[in-house]
Amino acid sequence: MELFSFGLLGLGTGAIYAIFALGLILTYRASGIINFGYGAMILFGVYQFADLRTTGVLVLPIGSIDFGSRPSVLVAFAVVLLHSALLTLVIYALCFRPVHAAPPLARVVVSVGVMLAVQALVLVRFGSVPRSVAPILPNDAVTVLGAKMPADRLYLAGIVIVLAVILGFVISRTRFGMASRGAAENEKAAVLLGYRPQRLAAINWLIAGVGGTAMGILIAPTTSLEAGTYTMLIVPALGAALIGRLSSVPWAVAGGFILGATQSMLLYITQTVPWLPQNGLKQGLPFLVIIIALIVMGNKLPGRGAAEEKLPPAPAGPMRPWLIAVGIVVLAVAIPLLSSQWRLGLITTMTASILCLSLVVLTGYVGQISLAQMSLAGVAGFTLAKIGGNSWMPFPVAMILSAGVATILGVIVSIPALRVRGLHLAVVTIAAAVAIEELIFKNPKFTGGLTGSPVAQPSLFGIELGIRGGGEFPQPVFGYLVLAVASVVAIGVALLRRSSLGRQMLAVRSSERAAAASGIDAARIKLIGATIASFLAGIGGSLMAYQQGQLSFETFSVMTSLLLVAVVYIGGISSVSGGLVAALMFSGGLVSIALDEWLGLGDYESLILAIALVAGAVMNPEGVAGMVHRLKLHRTSGTKTGAEHDSELEGSSDQAPVLAGMKEA
Repeated sequence: MELFSFGLLGLGTGAIYAIFALGLILTYRASGIINFGYGAMILFGVYQFADLRTTGVLVLPIGSIDFGSRPSVLVAFAVVLLHSALLTLVIYALCFRPVHAAPPLARVVVSVGVMLAVQALVLVRFGSVPRSVAPILPNDAVTVLGAKMPADRLYLAGIVIVLAVILGFVISRTRFGMASRGAAENEKAAVLLGYRPQRLAAINWLIAGVGGTAMGILIAPTTSLEAGTYTMLIVPALGAALIGRLSSVPWAVAGGFILGATQSMLLYITQTVPWLPQNGLKQGLPFLVIIIALIVMGNKLPGRGAAEEKLPPAPAGPMRPWLIAVGIVVLAVAIPLLSSQWRLGLITTMTASILCLSLVVLTGYVGQISLAQMSLAGVAGFTLAKIGGNSWMPFPVAMILSAGVATILGVIVSIPALRVRGLHLAVVTIAAAVAIEELIFKNPKFTGGLTGSPVAQPSLFGIELGIRGGGEFPQPVFGYLVLAVASVVAIGVALLRRSSLGRQMLAVRSSERAAAASGIDAARIKLIGATIASFLAGIGGSLMAYQQGQLSFETFSVMTSLLLVAVVYIGGISSVSGGLVAALMFSGGLVSIALDEWLGLGDYESLILAIALVAGAVMNPEGVAGMVHRLKLHRTSGTKTGAEHDSELEGSSDQAPVLAGMKEA
């Protein structure tokens, strides 16, 4: 009976998942975009409602409106929903409409950028102090089949079911619903019939935004209102939406309720069965659901015909050994001369370059989207904390073995990539990142909990190579260690692009079918790419562990993984130079130091990066490095022969990698 009671208590959580899933279905059906920022957009409205009811002030993205007194629930409700409608339309018009027919990676990046921007905006405008919302629905205890539960759970479930019935009728029975579905599948045909696809999409986004905010306000009293409360609920909501194949309202709602009830029962089971893990089972369930749904229904999930499977070019300009040597020498000279703060920023940048280059290999070369690279780095870091202090596991063996553990996990996570790609692969990896954070990072037996895990400093042949020791921090010798590793990785990734394997990777990225027809084993190439990228992420995570000394799981949170993708895409995800530019913008890197020291904008770093990410994805999908490469080609094309110009363009053409891969195969 207690297990059944816990299942009923999960109806409130299930209502959240169901309403989020409905919003995701609406936006995906209308524009082919999985809105990862949906939860953050709702969170902003819920915070507005909480502050308006307690202080009488409506906090806006910029500025605020003082009502003079606390408005009633209905007035506050109406005001917040009006603002939600305006915010949703503005975000859609500025961010999502320009990329509705863009490549999957661009749409994923914009969606992640919106998520990061709104999340950062919530922290800037409302702070990190938790809020509480007074009950809106009746919450007296009621008895259902012998089990007691708050009445508001039943009201929430009932409201969601009513909304689902109305929405299902609108989608399948009205002219608007059928036009929206038709426009999503074939925009040209919809235009010929007199419809405006973008207007239809905007209306769907408006319904999703206002409806989600309304339900978020009603649900808020049943949960703690914190900055990340609703943002990561996007993952279980995606599980529910995938049960409905991103199109079926009844199945998505049923999936949301079943998922919420099952999680609640798992919470009871872990409390009564002592040998089960106390952390992570509940949060890991959505990942399992997503994996099963994508593997079973991967080929049946709806796509968007207007979007092309295309990534920014992967240029392969000539390597200049003298320029590389000069760069390494300049950095080596700068390390001992910089002040403590700037030296630490340079070390962070060099470490981040390894993490960024792991994404260049996986996404830029192979075409596989990953939102979990920092999670793999964290696995390596905490593994190093466990084994690095043993006398029989010295540096660098401990670091290499730790990276190997991350590699094994990365390959496991990449297995669904053999069946799905694009948007659906992004869903898998963000779910994997959440599962790793909950199952591993929040397990105090593995990570040390809030106190973190101490990491033994590296030494080689009796020479201390750690960041601490002596009379200054950080020690220059540690900077030289990171510089050496980062240089080897950067040169190795550049050589990979020019190798036979690299050309086959680009062939798979450009067209899996064409690559397979030429004899290239696409599955093998994907796994090799995932192996290399995961190992590099593990090396980067190990160096971060050495740098921090006392490792905390917050360093490798899901949001950090998303920020990593953001900076790499801004820098240029298809080239080594893009990865190096991206490393400059990594949190704690040289750009962060400059923003704080020169402009006093350190507190707005995440918001600035997120806005830059969205703007870059919309206006310059090739990133900073790609833009510079294009400008260079245009400037020099007039002075080159035809053969030289064609050589410079290798990798910029979608057909070149396929043809090169065919020759290699």
